[in-house]
Amino acid sequence: MTNWITEVEDNNYVSRRASGIIANQMAAESIESVGFRKLHYPRMYAAKLLEVGKEARWEYLEALLSCVLPGDTVIVQYPLWTNSTDFELEFINYLKLVRHAKIVAMVWDIISWVQDNRDRDYTGDASLWMLNKYDLVIAANSKMARRLHDEGGVTTPMIPMRLSDFVYSGPITPKIFKKELYYVATGIDPALIKEYPTDMPINFIGPNSSVGEVPDYIRLLGPMDSVDIPRKLDGGFGLLYYAQNGGYKGMHRYGEYNNPLKLSLYLASGLPVITLSNTAHAEWIKSRGIGLVIEDLANIEAAVDAVSEEDYYKMLENIKPWQRAVSTGFFAKGAAVEAVRYVNLGFKDHLVKQEGKK
Repeated sequence: MTNWITEVEDNNYVSRRASGIIANQMAAESIESVGFRKLHYPRMYAAKLLEVGKEARWEYLEALLSCVLPGDTVIVQYPLWTNSTDFELEFINYLKLVRHAKIVAMVWDIISWVQDNRDRDYTGDASLWMLNKYDLVIAANSKMARRLHDEGGVTTPMIPMRLSDFVYSGPITPKIFKKELYYVATGIDPALIKEYPTDMPINFIGPNSSVGEVPDYIRLLGPMDSVDIPRKLDGGFGLLYYAQNGGYKGMHRYGEYNNPLKLSLYLASGLPVITLSNTAHAEWIKSRGIGLVIEDLANIEAAVDAVSEEDYYKMLENIKPWQRAVSTGFFAKGAAVEAVRYVNLGFKDHLVKQEGKK
């Protein structure tokens, strides 16, 4: 029996800067190193998949997945980034019903929750009900797993990844104690700049063409390739925050549950972090002494002002084991191995306990 991990292929620009594609490719690289084989597929968009028709899509699946044999295990990085429910369902059904494989969803994002924060029934959304087609779900963390079950109607057994990785082996700039922030994003949201409550310097890394003029303490460093960012982060703190009135309406609440790739990037860079108290990683960040936890963005300046130079350098020491872990793909590797233990050997010791609404 063979264990497989899917990997999406996109153009060089997207692969260097789009967080979802970066996470997908880093995970595939890491998981391959523990004995999995890669299932590559070029990214195809919904319009093209609809245009070619069901018969052509079936031929594409046969060409892509015919190497999978009955009894194999396939970790499908989810979503497939095609924006096509029909194709994603055909992909799942082909693996299960034609290739007779065991399938695991490694969930990076729930698109419904990224785009929508309304209080409504999400169980009929494709991005959620399709997860019940899998034999196992690897959720971002235990808090996300419980939301998937309670609000999303996902009853498939789940294990947590706990953190995302940011695979990196390049140079690291020594950190200096300074009271300023870094914020890395695929695109800088003007709403975030509007909500920023202080004149403490903040350095934004990411495309900023829609931002316009800003005060001097807001420094727009522009877009950078992901592998170039860690050596640019020379001190201060990395901010984990999504604007309340940002372009994606669901992101502020979604930030309570997800594994932000920027968190892993900061850790790989050796940079202490700042997060809100309601996020999935707040208690861990606080207990491990690797950053600051605040109740509201309005509290950020007071929290940073309270950090002494001695406190800061202690945080840098505390980060080191986690820096090594995310930089070497520790969490993706661990999740992949735990998935195989469950679907092939029946070990249930890492399953997230599912309680509450059905």
